[in-house]
Amino acid sequence: MTHDEYLRQLTARAKDGTIPQREVKEIARTISEGRAGRDLYRLLYAVARAGGPAYESLVAGYLIYPEDPETSALAVQVLTGHWRVGAKYRKQILELLGSPEWDLSDDAFMAAVSGAGEILHDGFDAGLLRALLKLAEEGRGEYDDELMQRLTVEAIARALDASHAESMRPPEGVTRSEWSQDLLRAARDRLHDAARQP
Repeated sequence: MTHDEYLRQLTARAKDGTIPQREVKEIARTISEGRAGRDLYRLLYAVARAGGPAYESLVAGYLIYPEDPETSALAVQVLTGHWRVGAKYRKQILELLGSPEWDLSDDAFMAAVSGAGEILHDGFDAGLLRALLKLAEEGRGEYDDELMQRLTVEAIARALDASHAESMRPPEGVTRSEWSQDLLRAARDRLHDAARQP
């Protein structure tokens, strides 16, 4: 079996849960010893999927990973969306929301936008909500783009307790623009209310 074939099978086995824990441990050791090389993304995916939250610290080590923004994005998705432990890593998420220079394709940034929505869905955090609101209202200067603003509004919908399905599109009979404005207003109100509480 070629190396690429092994990696393809590994990804498939990770998805269907057939990697024995012994092998997961071996892969995790390969990663932590810095021997993963260009296979890092797929190996980390396999460990996260098959090993679960026992490997949280290994995955968290790749949240800020300039060498490969896709790996950084994977770490964000796993910690915020799958394992729901993103609040512990708010500092790194805020850093990624700042569009780091090394994130050329915005992989880590986009993951951080969605991840911030998931963290906020699980519990209020004024700093994260403020960061999302600022992105939705002001964009990112020269990087202003529709996809980013759409994702940010969807993350704010999640932050305001919408289900996944509800956060993806406006309710029937409401334009996307009206929906977005209503969500931004609700987010501002939430921040205002939080600021007034003792």
